Amino acid sequence: MTKVLINSEVSMLDKIVYFLHVVRTGSFSDAAKQYGISASAGSRWIIELEENMGVSLLKRSTRKVVPTQAGERLFDRFCHVNTEIDDILTEIQNLGNDDRGVIRIASTPLFAKKFLSQVVGEYLCEYPYVSFKIVETAYEMDHVGEVDFAIRANATYQGYQEKDSLLVKRSLLRYPLKACCSPRYIERFSLPETPEELKKHNCLYASTLVGGNKWVFERGGEFTTVEIAQTVQVEDSEFLKTVALTGAGIAYLPTSLIQKELNDGSLVPILDDYSNSHFEFGLYFRPRKQMPTRCVNFKDFLIRRVTEIASELEVS
Repeated sequence: MTKVLINSEVSMLDKIVYFLHVVRTGSFSDAAKQYGISASAGSRWIIELEENMGVSLLKRSTRKVVPTQAGERLFDRFCHVNTEIDDILTEIQNLGNDDRGVIRIASTPLFAKKFLSQVVGEYLCEYPYVSFKIVETAYEMDHVGEVDFAIRANATYQGYQEKDSLLVKRSLLRYPLKACCSPRYIERFSLPETPEELKKHNCLYASTLVGGNKWVFERGGEFTTVEIAQTVQVEDSEFLKTVALTGAGIAYLPTSLIQKELNDGSLVPILDDYSNSHFEFGLYFRPRKQMPTRCVNFKDFLIRRVTEIASELEVS
């Protein structure tokens, strides 16, 4: 985030950069929080900016703040300039080649528990001058500019197309998804033999993982998409596994999470003659000409260690 305050005076650049935050967030208060000023100060900056430029830049309503035509033009022209300023400042800071500062990460809870906590701990042992600010969330950040890295989980299948994004993506891990339930559930409700029969069963799902309440199965080159019955929705795969173990429903989970239970029989796979979707952890970040040294080093360390930790878990 570019922030240029000269002595106690607020420059025109500061007001424009704050304006960019307002447009991105649609909120004076959210933008002020990101920029580190009060909402009243931010509102005053916008008024002063509009007075200096002689045009109205924002339309204010009770629900959201949106740019006028002049505001859209200012945003389009300056958002690229702001990125260039960030890159220039980062380039200068990198001349010191110091691995220090804050690394901000938004991560899906399952990855945070299984991998990120260990990776961060190991990294701090090697680089004690780096600090971390981590947000555990199953949902996409509205503005990935708030963090250096976002780690998301989603289901993929043959022919799957991810929605367009300006972010760079690196795949970290990929596992098959498996529909499963406990033997107790089968005793009570019988075993579904086709994907369509899932509509009559108790199904447990995380919308952020499978993109809603639709599960995709493939057999003989033909895909079947089933809008499953919504029994329990929660954005926590560990929670879903526990509910499935009680015999309450059928879950659609990554094999890495349920391998132990599949081995000991406390969970059994269903629709085994169908191919399932895959579960993927992806690392997302903004394309930048200059990435801070601390972020470059951590990214490389994260990618390497996640692969190694996953291999160690498979062996054990």
